[in-house]
Amino acid sequence: MPVALGAGLEILLEPVVRPARKPTKSATYLLPQTLPHRSVPTTASPVGEEIGLKDNLLTIERLLPFLTESVKSNLHLDGDLRLTPRERWTPFFNKSENLKVEVVDVLPANLGPVSVIQFKVHADNKLIGIWKQAFHAQLFKEILITEEPLARGSFVDVTKFEVRNQDVLQMRQRPVEAGDSLKRHQLRQTLRPGTPLLWRHVSAAPLIRKGETVDVIASQGGLIISLKGQAREDGADGDYISVRNLHSKKDFQAQVIDDKRVRVTF
Repeated sequence: MPVALGAGLEILLEPVVRPARKPTKSATYLLPQTLPHRSVPTTASPVGEEIGLKDNLLTIERLLPFLTESVKSNLHLDGDLRLTPRERWTPFFNKSENLKVEVVDVLPANLGPVSVIQFKVHADNKLIGIWKQAFHAQLFKEILITEEPLARGSFVDVTKFEVRNQDVLQMRQRPVEAGDSLKRHQLRQTLRPGTPLLWRHVSAAPLIRKGETVDVIASQGGLIISLKGQAREDGADGDYISVRNLHSKKDFQAQVIDDKRVRVTF
């Protein structure tokens, strides 16, 4: 009995205790000889299929150009806006090439260095989801930087400034941008070299002083009338000031358009 039992155990344990043999070259591609008609593929996923799957993934990188343009349009922004996700985005399969991103809300409302943007994504004119995502935002614009000391009270001369491309969202005060009108603007304080020019640094010099006699141009339809008036307050270019009719002694609002000239449109 012991011998027979021992022999039986050897037979049962043979597949376990038998030393492993190195597979032959043919075994790499074929299953065991009992199933010679089945073959093992040489690669689990062909390269072409992997590329196709990757191209059909909806990643945040695919959405960013659409989202950026939607934010600029929604907030009426000029300049080079750059958005960088602060949270992980899980891509998902969507092979549509007709994508549309619509901004729902932005916090803070005027966009800040860190903003939370809620947006909808449409594919082939069908809504596929609504997301709320935090982004690091940068808005690059060309602004004016002083190249030399500038004295308080002097008129702004743009030739004395350097134009630089800077992220204005990092600035606490609104800067003067290259191309902004600075006609007859004066400095309200002395500026050192390397200082960004801010709107709080300048004020428009009055074209009209209180009490001066001004030329009033009044127009209605194709009719134009010219008369004299008296300025009731100082006014810079584009300002609306109170002017008194020298004949009727009645006051009215008029826009400053030049030295001692105002315009009224009915």
